[in-house]
Amino acid sequence: MATKSNSPRQTDPLLTLNREALDHLESIKAELDQATGDLDALEELGVDTSRLRERIAWGYKAREVILKRFGETK
Repeated sequence: MATKSNSPRQTDPLLTLNREALDHLESIKAELDQATGDLDALEELGVDTSRLRERIAWGYKAREVILKRFGETK
């Protein structure tokens, strides 16, 4: 039976992101930042933005995980 290790992988990831994909992830961050500002404005008008904020938070987290796992290694 194989044992499961909790330590990080010592080998290269299955794939890495090319420059175009990395640039796209940077533009996604800018879009998420803009959406956060837009939600602030909607909230001032009394609109419930809680569900939308959850989705934006997920977007930030997904971007972070993708960059951490498949981004360029420094």
